[in-house]
Amino acid sequence: MTTITSKPDNERNRRSLARLLGKHFWPHRNWFIAGTVFAVLTSISAVGYGGVLAYVGNSIQCQIEGGTGDACTSVQNIAKQVGLTASDGWIWFGIYAIIALTAVRAISMYAMNMLNNTGVQRGLVSIQSVQFDALTDGDYARVSGDNSGGFVSRFINDVTAIRDAALRFANNFTKSLVTIIGVLVVLVIVDWQLALIILVVYPLALGPVIALGNSIRARSKKAQHQIGEVTALVSEGLQSARVVKAYGLEDYQKSRGKTGFAERSRLFLRVLTQRAAVDPVLEVVGGIAIAALLGFVSYRIAAGTNTLGDLLAIIALIGVASPEVRALGSITAVAQEGAAAADRVYDIIDAPATVIDKPNAVKISDVAGRIAFDDVHFAYPDGTEALKGLSFATEPGETVAIVGPSGAGKSTIFNLILRLYDATSGTVRVEGHNVRDLNSNSLRGATALVSQDTALFDDTIASNIALGRLGAGPDAIEAAAKAANAHEFILDLPGGYGAEAGEMGRNLSGGQRQRVALARAILRDAPILMLDEATSALDAESEAKVQAALSSFAENRTTLIIAHRLSTVRAADRIVVVDDGRVVETGTHDDLMAADGVYKKLVELQLN
Repeated sequence: MTTITSKPDNERNRRSLARLLGKHFWPHRNWFIAGTVFAVLTSISAVGYGGVLAYVGNSIQCQIEGGTGDACTSVQNIAKQVGLTASDGWIWFGIYAIIALTAVRAISMYAMNMLNNTGVQRGLVSIQSVQFDALTDGDYARVSGDNSGGFVSRFINDVTAIRDAALRFANNFTKSLVTIIGVLVVLVIVDWQLALIILVVYPLALGPVIALGNSIRARSKKAQHQIGEVTALVSEGLQSARVVKAYGLEDYQKSRGKTGFAERSRLFLRVLTQRAAVDPVLEVVGGIAIAALLGFVSYRIAAGTNTLGDLLAIIALIGVASPEVRALGSITAVAQEGAAAADRVYDIIDAPATVIDKPNAVKISDVAGRIAFDDVHFAYPDGTEALKGLSFATEPGETVAIVGPSGAGKSTIFNLILRLYDATSGTVRVEGHNVRDLNSNSLRGATALVSQDTALFDDTIASNIALGRLGAGPDAIEAAAKAANAHEFILDLPGGYGAEAGEMGRNLSGGQRQRVALARAILRDAPILMLDEATSALDAESEAKVQAALSSFAENRTTLIIAHRLSTVRAADRIVVVDDGRVVETGTHDDLMAADGVYKKLVELQLN
């Protein structure tokens, strides 16, 4: 059978597995070592069944033969060693021995599973933490550019594949290997020719099993990628439920879901088809081995070379070894699925960051709020050109409104100030420093952002506000809420400041979410305040109150406002009009209205 796995993929596969073992599972090795000890004990107990049945079988043959022959000699030797005297003692010995071995095997198997599960789960915590850290610390462009379902899939489905592979390996590899070795050792003691038959027949299955495993890895990786698309589809459907209902799009959504689920099923069935072929291959080989052994032993018994005890022992040992051989063979397929998942995990962890601090990055302090854009060009990763030579500057304490048609590049200005992206060319400066030369944490610590797409976390209202300045006390949180005109509605909530905001603030209205976000920004008390349509979800009365609060709060700090509402824009010290990625006008509201340019057209469109 040919495989579809290339040599470079196999090499990457081995590196990924080695890194998983070395960095995430090896630190928890004591759990696996203890699990291995109990795995060996489990295997020894299983092999012991063969010895007990050999003694019982030889005892039966000894009685049939009248107390003479090789079988009797073997029974008598064992009886002396265990202190049996009664003629029927072998019956009770067999019963007690089987019960004892079963008890030991059950206890040791339970201990093995619990110890290995603990080690695996601790390793998975490490893997997921490193993944999440890589996404959190990585480029904003990467997180915002990919669908969230793909990332969720890697945290859940890929880690589940790794967990299954790790557990199968930890629980089955040592137990199965030691059991098979123990069976071979006993067979060699009984008759080396029997062991030779096993050693010749079973390796014939290794080639097809390994080839199937390699093919499974490649197809499993494609199936796991498609899980991310299905996850994104489901997430999108839930978040868009209101639009779906309002526009009667139920049939459209159901059709999309059916197509996605059908593709998921098709890919998964291709993996299962090949995985399902592993056991039949091993079953055929095992059947041939059993038939050969039984035929060979029967011949030897007839010739007087082997005993009835030998036959019963061989049957028991083959019964013990066969499932272990299958388990050992199936590990290859499961390990390949885990390896495919490991590749995807390391796609996240190894992704190089492009927006990184220089080794000697300057930690900026005493920020007054002086910002300058000098002939800045910027294009998003997909090639969309957002800024085409944009230039403007702000003075400390100035309130500047940035207006322009949709797609003009307004929000991109905020992203570049925060250094979520780096300009393609030109320079963005804060306090005269190129933002590329600044420590990112200190730069962002000097800013507070409130955007139209308000991000609240699944925590209490108080905790969400406190994110503006970690460690802030209740009085400071309440003062910020009052300044954002949020205090009264918060008190009306069940639980007040202890009320849960819900995922992305789903327990609050749009206007309430924005006022909580405003309170967070006010609590931050940063010298640069950036408002990206921050009052768009507020009614006129609430907006008026918030604007009054912001007017007081904006004193002695630079405030940049992206807004469409004329009431918000008119209060600015200066208005910067952006169109097609460039600044086309600058001035006060009255100046720009008199200029009869882009700004006046925007105002007239809004009024009309």
